Amino acid sequence: MRVGDRLRLAVKFLMMNFYFQIDWFVIKMARKYDRKGKKLLDVGAWECKYKKYFERLEYLSQDVVQNSQKTIDYVGEVDKVKGRFDYILCTQVLEHVKKPEEMFEGFRRLLKSGGKVFLTTNFIYQIHMEPDDYYRFTKHGLEYLGEVNGFKVEHLKAQNGVGGVLAYVLTTLPLRLGLEKAGWSYWGYLILFSPVIVVVNLLGMGLDLLDKDKSLTVNYEVIYKKI
Repeated sequence: MRVGDRLRLAVKFLMMNFYFQIDWFVIKMARKYDRKGKKLLDVGAWECKYKKYFERLEYLSQDVVQNSQKTIDYVGEVDKVKGRFDYILCTQVLEHVKKPEEMFEGFRRLLKSGGKVFLTTNFIYQIHMEPDDYYRFTKHGLEYLGEVNGFKVEHLKAQNGVGGVLAYVLTTLPLRLGLEKAGWSYWGYLILFSPVIVVVNLLGMGLDLLDKDKSLTVNYEVIYKKI
């Protein structure tokens, strides 16, 4: 991993841990499954920011629109993608899909036998990318989506607990009050209050160690295996 990537991860870990957890999940999947001869489709890839972690396998991307770098291989819905894949990566996309079961049907069609889906999605998070923001998922809903579409849930984990939720709410509260509308005030907030943000995130991580249930979380991570 490049030095710049390590620094960005360190900043996320200390100041935006709920985002760090998503990146860390993808990094762990890349370390385990990035092998020559394998083929991965990144669904809702947008800027293909995770491509750099998959250096050995064949990485292909999908999104509903082309990005400015023209790096999306398949533009359009998942059902228009052709080919057979060993893995599908889908981070922070499921909540924006009107018909989640149809997306899972597409995953099943695209995956080889025994293929895996690496997925993350919101549970506690603000409405975003309006108006295309439709759902929030519990662990039971994520299990159901897999089971009724021919997948076995190999791994399902809350990425945060109540501490992570509190840290997320407290550190982003000024943004909810209008700072995100003006770039200079947003960056000023991050710089001036960075010590406070770091302390709140560290306290949140500490509370998460005590929260064994983690029924309140910002995000879930899941690994599905096609049966």
